[in-house]
Amino acid sequence: MYDITSTDLPGGDTVRHLIALTAAFAATSLPEPASAQEIIGFDRDSYGSVVLKRTQSAGAGGMQFELSVGQYNNESIQNYSPQSVFATMGHSVGRLDILTDAGIFPCTAFIVSKKHILTNYHCVPGILDNTQTGATRIDAVQFVAGYVQQGVEEGTRTYTVSPAPVEAHEDLDYAVLEVLGNPSAEYGMLELSGGVPQDGDPYWVIGHPMGEAQRISREKCRANRPALSGHQLLHTCDTLPGNSGSPVIDTSLRQVIGLHHAGSKRDAVNFAIPMKDILKRSQVLVAGLGSGVVSDASGGGETPPPTEDTAGADKTAMCDGLYAEAKDLNQCFAYDAYLSLCEGHPYAVFAQGYVASQCGDTGGENVVTHDPTPPAPPAPPQTPTYLRPWCSSANLNNTEWAICNDAYLAGLDEQMSRAYSSQSHTSASQQGSWRTGTRDACGSNTSCISRVVLDRITYLNNPPAPPPPTNTGSYRSVRGNYTLGSNQCYIVTASRTSVSEAQRFIAQWFPRHTGTRIFHASNGYYGVVYETTSKSRADARLAQLKSQGTIPSDSYCSVGSRYVAEIVYGSGGGGGGGAPAPSGYTMYVDNNSDMSLNVRSGPSTSNRIVTEIPSGQTVTVVGSSGKWSNIITKGGTRGWVYSPLLTSNRPSATRTCTGWVTGLRPISQYNTSTGAGFLSVRSEPNTRTGRRLTELYLGDRVTVLRQSGNWAMVRCASGQCKSPYRGIAGATGWASKKYLRIQCN
Repeated sequence: MYDITSTDLPGGDTVRHLIALTAAFAATSLPEPASAQEIIGFDRDSYGSVVLKRTQSAGAGGMQFELSVGQYNNESIQNYSPQSVFATMGHSVGRLDILTDAGIFPCTAFIVSKKHILTNYHCVPGILDNTQTGATRIDAVQFVAGYVQQGVEEGTRTYTVSPAPVEAHEDLDYAVLEVLGNPSAEYGMLELSGGVPQDGDPYWVIGHPMGEAQRISREKCRANRPALSGHQLLHTCDTLPGNSGSPVIDTSLRQVIGLHHAGSKRDAVNFAIPMKDILKRSQVLVAGLGSGVVSDASGGGETPPPTEDTAGADKTAMCDGLYAEAKDLNQCFAYDAYLSLCEGHPYAVFAQGYVASQCGDTGGENVVTHDPTPPAPPAPPQTPTYLRPWCSSANLNNTEWAICNDAYLAGLDEQMSRAYSSQSHTSASQQGSWRTGTRDACGSNTSCISRVVLDRITYLNNPPAPPPPTNTGSYRSVRGNYTLGSNQCYIVTASRTSVSEAQRFIAQWFPRHTGTRIFHASNGYYGVVYETTSKSRADARLAQLKSQGTIPSDSYCSVGSRYVAEIVYGSGGGGGGGAPAPSGYTMYVDNNSDMSLNVRSGPSTSNRIVTEIPSGQTVTVVGSSGKWSNIITKGGTRGWVYSPLLTSNRPSATRTCTGWVTGLRPISQYNTSTGAGFLSVRSEPNTRTGRRLTELYLGDRVTVLRQSGNWAMVRCASGQCKSPYRGIAGATGWASKKYLRIQCN
């Protein structure tokens, strides 16, 4: 790991502009790089939120790919388990939100020490040099960590970042920024590699393209041939605006080999700054290196002989340490030792000033090897310094203790105090109620505290949107508690700033879906809910609906903790959705031998099965095609069913079917190795993938629950199956109809 120790070093000088770098590339036969990855902009009023609101963009091309080689190969990190190497390395990568007078411009950054992150110079502070943004000042910068699922804020944490870089170099397009707090404690840090990139090496690029949740580029992601040209690492990993500052990770080393920063629109290549060049230049990063950490990839793992550059870097690091030690000791002999070895070091002038004032002025030369003056008397005891003024109280609760012992939380509390003082829409009693009822409910959970305080800062800085009229004739707002229990969640498909925008979204996506609902959230937005489902099947349901194109790909599951009202249409209460219910008529699923009805994606048996409806259930018919009916189920699923299997009258009784096992050898010839004497009951109707649950034997009677093709779902009713040789007695599963004689009443 590379820790940063010289945090008081001055910012780096600008050697040359990236335009000169572009000109250097033009002299070669290689593709010409862009000056920087394109920038995308978002509205200022969404600063502080994990989900950014975009109604404007900056940067030529907007949604254009910076580079895509063939099919776009940049996928959500959510495609992999939290324990995967991709997700694990992605923990240290976050989104960098730069708030300017012209909007928010997100980049990517990653954690390199306990309180420092690394990103591109053209993001901070260079965003002001980008004429496309129109920005003239940077108002604030924040680092958003843990944002891995689009639209879901749970599990994220936001850190305040100083907009003044600890170190920055424009020609190598990198900047080291300081974070308020210690993000590495929760999210770790990435290791940096000083090795030489090799042609064709496999890479990963992890970042936040378009300001969205974390994504990874790994397919067809590798070093170019050649990998290096000048101070550029060429790679073929797909990126988008917002990927600026992403780490280029060598998959073999599991270390950062380059800092992504630019791309070519005409050629199949993107550009990064080799990490070896950044480490060679950086006084800050190099100060944290141990001996032999940076090695040439061709050196067999041994430390190469020091070159003039590395020797100079080692001496600088040594002098940094000597000066820090002298400053801690505050003794003449320590400064003398420093000056004897480090003449010309940037801090030598300070050491000479100390020697001149405290040890006798000898023109800055080494004068003595000991301190003749007696030690200074001990300083009087000082008043303890508290992170917040109120931390001196003897009656702090658990939440207040947590804030007083965490610099990041204390900084957020200070921001909230300033926001509260500058607003007028929240009274002291309301703020007090929030403090005791919401903030203090977090106890000592620092993640919870930071989340609710950030929400409060956003609320105080942005007056809440006026509530919708309680009765407009066409809809009304019904206030209440719409937070679901722990075992259910809403499938949220969009958030819009007004009821009319939510209505337009529903009209576009769900024109005939009767279960759509609109909820008014406490932050002023209107959430569009497709349906309510159990949390246990939420992932599968989301995947199904997204694969069908029924809902947008950024839809997610939420318990609705921010929902304070529902928009209800007409005179009824609850539900209603944002579009009128489709005209249609009610029908019942008739009894049939399968005891269920397939709902297909189109009016033909060649279309895939979307779901199944049990006999006796009602459906709404909204259209037809030949012998097929276009229906909507009670759960809101839309599809096609075979019309003769529908009836206008409720079925008088549920159809029951009984089966008898036939066609098997007698149980006396039972043999597991040959399969003789028994019929397997499986977990699904497939001999290859269905797991064997139990067995049936010749003459056994079973209850047939469902039928599907050549299979029947059965449960033992009587016979030897009550005490099977193998499996679980009474288990329900699928058996082949070839060995069943079925009769239905």
